[in-house]
Amino acid sequence: MSRRALCAASLGVAVAAALSACSSSTAGAESGEELTFAAIPAEQNADPVVDYANVIKLIEKNTGRKVKFVRSTDYNAVIEGTVSGKIDIAEFGPLSYVLARNNGAKITPIASTVTEGQPPTYVSYAVVKAGSPIKGLAGLKGKKVCFVDPGSTSGYLFPAAALVGAGIDPKTGVSPVMAGGHDNSVTSVTGGTCDAGFAYDQMVDKLLVEKGKIKQGDVKVVWKSEPIPNSPIAISDALPADIKTKLADTFVKDANKDRMVALGICADAGACKVTSDGEVWGFGAVNDATFDPIRTVCAATKHDKCSEA
Repeated sequence: MSRRALCAASLGVAVAAALSACSSSTAGAESGEELTFAAIPAEQNADPVVDYANVIKLIEKNTGRKVKFVRSTDYNAVIEGTVSGKIDIAEFGPLSYVLARNNGAKITPIASTVTEGQPPTYVSYAVVKAGSPIKGLAGLKGKKVCFVDPGSTSGYLFPAAALVGAGIDPKTGVSPVMAGGHDNSVTSVTGGTCDAGFAYDQMVDKLLVEKGKIKQGDVKVVWKSEPIPNSPIAISDALPADIKTKLADTFVKDANKDRMVALGICADAGACKVTSDGEVWGFGAVNDATFDPIRTVCAATKHDKCSEA
């Protein structure tokens, strides 16, 4: 198998155009090369190129480099892409960032998502269909339960820890289903595929309702997690120092709805999209220690990939 074919397989991409982003082990480390950008799939049917179009324009404007968005099929594709050095910029979930670092990715977090007026955290929900007799985690024992992905913080890690705390093994005490996206986890419950499902709060409270995929009252929340640090943006340590500085400044100073309107990238703040989550206003600065709470929960659950590589 050719080097490019191996690269495509490791990234989990099917688009031939993405192969050019994999021509070296450090994708955009050389001066003038395009930057590769990837994000974990929050929704299975969303188009990430559209979702991140404004931020991509901003990065290109501020760095002078073209950006290639690499479509990823699952969380592991983004983790493996950063471990192998094929991805320069990645939006992770908190757990997938920790797993990437634990498995050898030479990356540094520079920012995390922020919802205006809200703390830089979110929560995980367990939802069941309206009318279900299930009232809490104890009722999930022996049931068919939808998780999102083994690399998902709110769709697997915190739910798994909560189940362990309730005396239920998340692998054997329920019949686990990996739905692949937070949207699928919830709609699998309303569609009857799963008795319960885990997803992050905004997916349940707003996004699926606004998109007409569920109605208010279709599901009920039977468990909420403790606050979880918001999703980070991390960049490759192999990038030149000036590019790393420009990227950090881009995300923390410019990649918010108000600033992108001022820069002419968005016409108005209300319609301006920053990430795949329409509730995200912009980004705030973080460092690696921000995600130590994830490491604590990760170790407690004995997650397969939580140990250092």
